[in-house]
Amino acid sequence: MGTDGGGMKKFLDWVNAETGLPPVSEREIDYGDGDDHHGDDHGGHDAHGGHDAHGGHDPSDDQEEDDTAYAEDGVIDEEFDYSEMFTHAEAPRKTGMPVHASMLEQGIHLTRRIRKRMQSAHLLFRFFSVILTAIIIIVLLMTLAQMPEFGNPRNPTVNEVYSRYIERGISETGAVNAVAAMILDYRAFDTLGESVVLFTAVIAVIMLIRSISGSQGIKPVDQKDEKSRHPLILRTIVKMVTPFVFIYGIYVVLHGHLSPGGGFSGGAILGAGLALYAFAFGPERVRRFFTFKTYSVCTCLALLFYSLVKGYAFSMGASGLSTGIPLGTPGNILSAGLILPLNICVGIIVACTVYGLFALFSEGEV
Repeated sequence: MGTDGGGMKKFLDWVNAETGLPPVSEREIDYGDGDDHHGDDHGGHDAHGGHDAHGGHDPSDDQEEDDTAYAEDGVIDEEFDYSEMFTHAEAPRKTGMPVHASMLEQGIHLTRRIRKRMQSAHLLFRFFSVILTAIIIIVLLMTLAQMPEFGNPRNPTVNEVYSRYIERGISETGAVNAVAAMILDYRAFDTLGESVVLFTAVIAVIMLIRSISGSQGIKPVDQKDEKSRHPLILRTIVKMVTPFVFIYGIYVVLHGHLSPGGGFSGGAILGAGLALYAFAFGPERVRRFFTFKTYSVCTCLALLFYSLVKGYAFSMGASGLSTGIPLGTPGNILSAGLILPLNICVGIIVACTVYGLFALFSEGEV
């Protein structure tokens, strides 16, 4: 105990020297008489003097033997200067200095220093947050001040953009529906951003719920019986209506470039159909074929396909090259180039988002 405690005290003194604290041996700490009795039971620290008198034993010899043994075993690194660890070790060891009490005191000092640094970092974070918010507000106000007057006939948005969409939309995009041509061809990256926002919203809600209620989310309240929870009339009507809801949603998605509709409208219909089915038969029936993994895979693949395909089309168009994707015959189901597959991607994202939010707010998990 004496040798091990002395070595630990030396190490703690070296740590105190690095952190600016006084050595352990120089502090006046009252730890009671327990260790004094312990020293008396084993002969006291004066016994070392007896050993010196009878056998000439010096505690420093034990330290040298230990260092030699560790050096032979390859434990001590020859390139590292261990002498600085024992700068304050020459002070006489104080009788009854338990190691655990010194370590506890070191922990208290370290906790106080960390707490002060965290408070300073928190104040600095608040300061920069206010500055950043003020800069954003100023930039937005300056941008708004430079915008043209609303309704001015000389504005370029009034004279050029809408006429381009109407007059040359079919020939340039192959889509009969001018709205689909705008949101999925001329302004396709805007639609990509909207899809990413929907995906991010669901992920944020999942993170919020799991951070509050644990990694498994909010568990639904136990119900007595599924049949008593869902009346027979409701389950029967939903079983009859749901297939038609899904068929209509798919139709709206696939015909978005030919008629009013598209990925946003059709995806909302498909998501509402899933929510209606889960409301009537319970979320466990939906989880048989639609889980959180299904949601993640479908949404990520749709976003990845959308970004890659449209990025290729924009890069080729900016270089003055043809994409090589045929526009087809306007009015046919397989026409409008990339608008049809992009509508499918948007429909998948919207459907997953609508049902995901319903499941999260009703059951606490997808």
